[in-house]
Amino acid sequence: MKISTSQYYKTMNDLMTDQQGKISKLQSQLSSGVKNVTPSTDVKATTTSLKLSDVISKQDDYLANLKNLNVGYIEEETAMSGMVEMIRMMQDIAIQAPNDTYSDSEREIFAVEVKGYLNDIRGLANSRDQNGHFLFSGSNVTTMPFTKNGAGVTIYNGNQTEIRLEIDHGHKLPLNISGDKLAGVITKADGSNNKVDMFAVMADFVTALETNNKTNIQRAGTELDAVAKNLAKNITDNGLRQRIVEERQVIAEDKKLVYEGLLSGARDVDYATAISELSSHMLGLEAAQSTFAKVSQISLFNFLR
Repeated sequence: MKISTSQYYKTMNDLMTDQQGKISKLQSQLSSGVKNVTPSTDVKATTTSLKLSDVISKQDDYLANLKNLNVGYIEEETAMSGMVEMIRMMQDIAIQAPNDTYSDSEREIFAVEVKGYLNDIRGLANSRDQNGHFLFSGSNVTTMPFTKNGAGVTIYNGNQTEIRLEIDHGHKLPLNISGDKLAGVITKADGSNNKVDMFAVMADFVTALETNNKTNIQRAGTELDAVAKNLAKNITDNGLRQRIVEERQVIAEDKKLVYEGLLSGARDVDYATAISELSSHMLGLEAAQSTFAKVSQISLFNFLR
């Protein structure tokens, strides 16, 4: 079958155009580092990349939520740890103050010190998180949890509801502990079995020191032990929540690495393969151009003859 010159030129032109297109595509991929420069190049791979990118974005949001949650827990722990330190100092005073080596005026100085601790602990109990919400007011996060009434008694204004956040399928963690749980339920050591909170214990301790009532000072020491135990329990609970969040963070980070690996495989260029293909196509184009040039010269020579 005889091929006309025009057909030959068209075939060679199509071949060189195809080679140039492949070379251009590979050069673009090597330049961007991405296989699918446009969605039309590979619809399936592009769709997979978009889905994986969406999954990674959601994983980033999840990690950000876990981080914020843990920041709140750390703020909560810091506040309670500060309270524990001041309770310990009050316990030391409760041990020393009943001693006969201390005068009434010295016990009054102790009373001033304890009153200062009480105010500081109330201040810590009114701590806010990074968003300006009160840590210990239950779900009433914009309400200051602990204030003094007209009689100077510390009262709780929040509620007992603990806001919970789902951190995994069906697994929820409280964002905070309520002020009611923080202040605790302390049984009076005077035999009455009356129930009070830590602020009432501290207020009674101040009164016992101011009135030089050694018996009540000793009772306050017993009640302060109960306050310390309640705070220690809350700090332990806080630590467990932090541990759960940290474990979820590790799992989420590992998942993200897997998704990023899959995305890289679906989207990123294999440079060694792409360079090898580019070299092959360039050699093919050069060969086609050389052949086309030689044939063109022969055709021109025959025409001139």
